[in-house]
Amino acid sequence: MEEVLVFQHDPFEDLGFFAEVLEKERANHRIIRLFHGEMPNEEWHQVAALIILGGPMGVEEEEKFPFLRWEKRIIRAALDESVPLLGICLGAQLIAATLGAPVYEGAVREIGWSPITITPHGQVDSLLGYLPESATVFQWHSRGYELPPGAVCLASSTYYKIQAFRLRKLTYGLQFHLEVTPQMIERWIVERSQDLARTPYVCAEKIKADTRNYSQALKYYGERFLTEFVRRADRAKGAANMRLGLRKYEKGTDHR
Repeated sequence: MEEVLVFQHDPFEDLGFFAEVLEKERANHRIIRLFHGEMPNEEWHQVAALIILGGPMGVEEEEKFPFLRWEKRIIRAALDESVPLLGICLGAQLIAATLGAPVYEGAVREIGWSPITITPHGQVDSLLGYLPESATVFQWHSRGYELPPGAVCLASSTYYKIQAFRLRKLTYGLQFHLEVTPQMIERWIVERSQDLARTPYVCAEKIKADTRNYSQALKYYGERFLTEFVRRADRAKGAANMRLGLRKYEKGTDHR
């Protein structure tokens, strides 16, 4: 398949387990490290999909992180060109903001393992429908967003009404993390210790214990989700190329 672009905002929030899934699916992918100033110009007909990872910054912090302004323009272009999109945590917030949905500071920080509820729309979704109605996933965020116009809510939690959404067939936003590995979580506990210090109801040792209990199930959820996303993106790209070829053929045979 053509190239999958990955936008990475922070050195500690990488593809995690998703890298294995992309390799298994033989999906060529290229990581754009925005925190290093990488901002390439792309020909969208050569891009199979765009994955936007998480990060500690807010969608409004454009002065401090100038790449956010550029990134929103890229997301808008990708939406206009019907490029399959997957946003994780900050990535989902950026997609929501680009679509005009408010992004807000939540009353509660969700850090660690907690349950989400899969909505009726989510239960019949081909990417999330295999999750149990109440699924325990990994979270690390303090912001949420309203449902973007035209989107459907796929999952919610006690403190955040929108935990996942889908727009059209292949734009997905996940507030939670399906990509994290136990090693990533250990690193976040160290590197994001200030978040934990500001959140007295969250215990690092509890996160570690829960990771031992829930990480294998999360890996299964993540593999099923991304595998289906990549395969559907590949099929969508093939269909688009076929339509483009047909238009060129019709143009070339039009002798009126």
